[in-house]
Amino acid sequence: MKRITAFMLVAVFALAALTACDGTNENPSSQEDGSKEVSEMGPDKNAEPLWKPEYADEKAGLGSASDIYKLTAYVDGTAAGGAPAAEPGKDTRYLFAGKESTRAVVLPEGYAVTLPAADVTADFSLGKLRSKYFSESAGFTLTLTFENQNPYTGDKGWDIYYDEWLTRRIADMNFLSKNSIRRTRKIGETDELLPGHTVYYYDMVISVNAKIDMPYYSIAIVRPRGSVKKFWLFVLKSREQMTDRMDEIVASFTEIEKSGVAVNSVGSYELKIPDFWNEETKEFYESLRNSDTVQLGAFYEKNDPNYRKWLEGEEGINEKFDFYMTYFHIGWYDNKTDIDTVRINTQAGGDGKNGLPMLELTYQFTDTNNNLDAGQTPMFDILRGRYDEHFRKLAQDLKAYGHPILFRLNNEMNTDWTSYCGMMTMLDPDIFIATWRRLYDIFKEEGVDNCIWVWNPIATSCPYSNWGDMLNYFPGEDYVQMLGLTYYQMNTGKLEAFESFSKMYSDLYKKNTPYFDNYPAVLGEFGCAAGGDYVYDYNKSSYVEADNLEARRKHQAEWITDMFECFLHKNEPGYEFAKNICVAIWFSANDYANLDDGKQIIYNHLKLDEGAPLALKAFHEGYKKLKEARK
Repeated sequence: MKRITAFMLVAVFALAALTACDGTNENPSSQEDGSKEVSEMGPDKNAEPLWKPEYADEKAGLGSASDIYKLTAYVDGTAAGGAPAAEPGKDTRYLFAGKESTRAVVLPEGYAVTLPAADVTADFSLGKLRSKYFSESAGFTLTLTFENQNPYTGDKGWDIYYDEWLTRRIADMNFLSKNSIRRTRKIGETDELLPGHTVYYYDMVISVNAKIDMPYYSIAIVRPRGSVKKFWLFVLKSREQMTDRMDEIVASFTEIEKSGVAVNSVGSYELKIPDFWNEETKEFYESLRNSDTVQLGAFYEKNDPNYRKWLEGEEGINEKFDFYMTYFHIGWYDNKTDIDTVRINTQAGGDGKNGLPMLELTYQFTDTNNNLDAGQTPMFDILRGRYDEHFRKLAQDLKAYGHPILFRLNNEMNTDWTSYCGMMTMLDPDIFIATWRRLYDIFKEEGVDNCIWVWNPIATSCPYSNWGDMLNYFPGEDYVQMLGLTYYQMNTGKLEAFESFSKMYSDLYKKNTPYFDNYPAVLGEFGCAAGGDYVYDYNKSSYVEADNLEARRKHQAEWITDMFECFLHKNEPGYEFAKNICVAIWFSANDYANLDDGKQIIYNHLKLDEGAPLALKAFHEGYKKLKEARK
């Protein structure tokens, strides 16, 4: 669950090509366009009608159309033949390749930049978010994003965003040291490299990198001088050190007149059902996909079996949950931990037919319980292969469980609070994808045939950015079978800002529909809180007594009632946003805080117990109706 700090304003995707950090280096299929190769026979005539003087880079030998030996044009993310001119409403981009370098022109974002290779190809499939450039001969991948979502204003607005959400880890020598990453040159800031802009640069290499294809990182943050919101983020990874070349790339950057509209062209991702699943898992999965109802489960605070017994009894909701959900981590610092097979066999064991609770298992790549201040993450050691044997044991244990599992890996990766988020991985979501795929492949090698992989971002990506948007973390159609949805109504803001379940999830449905309409969905964890006896006063930087707990409790109960109405009518007109939801896991655990006197208080009540009587009653009534509707 996301934790809110005083500095936050709280609340796909299969990448057609990714240069994975575990040795893969795929190029997008859209690059196979039949364009003419760079040739000594003469310039590419298709470049002449498209070339403009403002595209020129004399230093790179790209001064005019006669210097262009190959044109590759992209329209709405797809390579197009000939010489397509820019059109209003279209996303038009060009790669003008000379003998030794390539000038990329991205009209919707209004820039041109020179890349140090003639064989540059591109992935523009997520054009609203980022551009990715590849060169096999030069051995690099460059991700370039335009950013303007800084919510902070005033004189300190840039500094807060820069320190909190960009450089918090890459500027931290303790973090680099703990993860065996070393600098290849000092951190720098200059106004000289690109006129009118301040450039901040960070250059590093992941040490012990025999299994990492591109271990060198050069990161540049390019900000128009004095701007609070607008900047460009360059993340270059390469096989060899390229600090000087990175400076040349940044120095070649030119802002030009914008034309057209940036688009994501990935469309609706194809759902691929693994052929290696066993028959029980296939049958279970199909029963979820085709269900007219929603299966319910809960995460019980501290996995307390006594609380579970109470909650499912007469004093609680008086109904048995369909799912049992639990969390496991890689370990605790240097101590790796295995799956508690006794717990999952005792608390779950369901197959969809035997009447026992089915299992959602959330596994996280963390060894500090996501305590980022500890300054370490397992992600780089996963790339190095140091966890392979541990993961094989994990695979064997889950296979031995013997029943279908919703395997929810690394939930809420598009945040600033997990050990596997982009801030912890060089501002490079590709590392998340590479580690996901590594574990998936190990499971296949070990013959795991009962895990249904759930990819579960949080509803609002944070840091607020394009580079950190959830779509950049999608592992690919071959690696995911269910979409996880996490959206909390924390109910601690202004009372009039409270939103219903139907409003929140209809908004989320609209956001995801272009990409994931084919995927069955699980609310991997979610809930609506009731606040607490105390609220945090940001002006006083302390907790003060609340005066509106009853109003928030009423809101919470109304939210739950609305939720069950949506579940009951999911296949009816007007409830399209709920049609793919087949499992929902309530997060039945509270948020706690410590007062100045050391007293621990409940800051926000999500747990279904006597402390949330209206919510408990609404849950009981709604779940009873849902179960009756199944008969």
